[in-house]
Amino acid sequence: MKRAKSKGKRDSEGPNPDNQSWRNLPILSLGALGVVFGDIGTSPLYALSQCIHDLGGPSVDVASLFGILSLIFWSLILMVCVKYVTFILRADNQGEGGTLAMLAMIHSKRPHADTVSPNALMLLVFAGSALLYGDGAITPAISVLSAVEGLKIANPGSQHFIVPIALGILVGLFLLQSRGTEKVGNLFGPIMALWFLSIAALGVNGILKDTRVLQALDPTWGIKFLVHHGGGGIIVLGGVVLCFTGAEALFADMSHFGRTPIRLTWYGMVLPALILNYFGEGALLIQHPTQIEMPFYALVPHVFFWPELVLATLATIIASQAVISGTFTLTEQGIHLGYLPRFEVRHTSKSQRGQVYVGVVNYAVLVVCVGIVLGFRSSERLGSAYGLAVIGTMTATSLTYYVVIRKVWKWPRIRCAFLVGCFLLMDLSFMAGNIVKIISGAWLPLLLGLVVFGLFWIWTECGARFRRALNAWSMPLEDFRRDMKKWEQRQEGTGIFLTTRPDTVPLVGGNHWLREIARHEQTLLVTVIEARVPYMSDEQMQHLEDLGNGLWRLTTSFGFMQSPHITQILKALPRERLKLDWDKLVVYLPEGTLEAKGNWWRRIIEQIYKFLRSNSYSAAQYFHVPPRELIHIGVALDLK
Repeated sequence: MKRAKSKGKRDSEGPNPDNQSWRNLPILSLGALGVVFGDIGTSPLYALSQCIHDLGGPSVDVASLFGILSLIFWSLILMVCVKYVTFILRADNQGEGGTLAMLAMIHSKRPHADTVSPNALMLLVFAGSALLYGDGAITPAISVLSAVEGLKIANPGSQHFIVPIALGILVGLFLLQSRGTEKVGNLFGPIMALWFLSIAALGVNGILKDTRVLQALDPTWGIKFLVHHGGGGIIVLGGVVLCFTGAEALFADMSHFGRTPIRLTWYGMVLPALILNYFGEGALLIQHPTQIEMPFYALVPHVFFWPELVLATLATIIASQAVISGTFTLTEQGIHLGYLPRFEVRHTSKSQRGQVYVGVVNYAVLVVCVGIVLGFRSSERLGSAYGLAVIGTMTATSLTYYVVIRKVWKWPRIRCAFLVGCFLLMDLSFMAGNIVKIISGAWLPLLLGLVVFGLFWIWTECGARFRRALNAWSMPLEDFRRDMKKWEQRQEGTGIFLTTRPDTVPLVGGNHWLREIARHEQTLLVTVIEARVPYMSDEQMQHLEDLGNGLWRLTTSFGFMQSPHITQILKALPRERLKLDWDKLVVYLPEGTLEAKGNWWRRIIEQIYKFLRSNSYSAAQYFHVPPRELIHIGVALDLK
């Protein structure tokens, strides 16, 4: 359907500041702990250990340890504090974050976008979004595995139970998704607050045992490490990425809490807790350089081991929940923007926006996640596969951000190039460290991303060609009005046509039978505008025009975070203007018949598109067309 132009003013520097009430700031900040920071908050379970394993030794010397800790610290500062918290969080689309939201903002003035093939920017965003789905499958696996692996310390003989326990937790988590997170959501924040306080306390306890570790705050240790180790140092950078996994969630989940609560929570609790814990683990390794397998649990005093193990497991479940919910939100955005097939989207909360459930995505990610656990069987081996999905998405975000600040906010070209150039320098450095891990596991997010990217591209490209072919069957509005004046007899009731363009009447231009039959007392043309803003107010959602001679045009708008519902809009129309007899409504919908033609590659693509269309919601289901009388008009289309 047609895309709306974004309404509302922006200054040249970016979006308006948060409108969050300071009265609600503590509640929003606590909620952000449970939803936004779960992924990045559980990274101390495996990040430092993975970096040391990437270095290749059974132990770590003090200089190398200081270098790795320095890289972790300054990566958190530069990648999260500077890039995301300071800059990227400002690139929201009326409060909605994520690369798809940025793309919607960029394309807000693009006419008839639904019939235009994907351009380079769209393909870039598709690639970044596709990798997020890989992240959504890998994060639950590595997080839960890393938490449950703590059992090995308490009981070395429990090694064989780790994978079954992790699988049981993950399967249970995915099976509960359909119930929504509203009922347990209030528990997430307090649990994560307790988690961050505990890891901060563990870190302080470790640092006090050997304060030499604080020398690693000096960035020269990181620089010397990279210079000394050369290619090996680049590989370690691939492991350092694991310390800021989840940074993209700060941006993607911004709509739920706003910038101010996210920034306050990050600087007030999350960042200090992470730094203290990483340096506490480092202090432990100074004294025990061979305990590189699980330094986090080695840091826990024996008396607190089981409570911390339970708390870690709960924290990883919450982190997994947040990532899974993020894939649902991303899917909903993609559907409303026309980039994904129309899967069923169920809203699980009546009071909190953004809580949705997409069954087909839930079970697809579950199958992939179970396969990952069975295939890799440990967080150490899975760590090599994890980083590429994260940094690939971040690189796509940087490039999309350049287009926003240059084309939308009109920043000077040199300023844009310098800022985003710095971002890309960091992104590509971390990417280099992960690309070399393709053989050891990084092929997994590439494979998952390629499958989802293909889904994005095929649906968008073939969908644009489908609509172009369907538009050829339309009749210009003025020609239809002239025909209406010649009608001598009319049927009772109202005939409704869904049209992507308000200046045309679909189907009747190429179907002579329909042009003779569809002669009603009233004809209503309905144009659904899927706006490139997240939400539309009730006043913006409908515009009714009387075109004379019984012809009416209704333009109804929905944000890309709202569910289009034509029946509700029709019921809300003023009866003094347009009176509808619900027993005499006839809705005409096209039933496109596709025949795959061309070379073998094109035939395969079009066959996949046909399969996706046949297994997704129809226009009647998706737009909630009045279920009185639907007439499907067969149309043979050639996707040129």
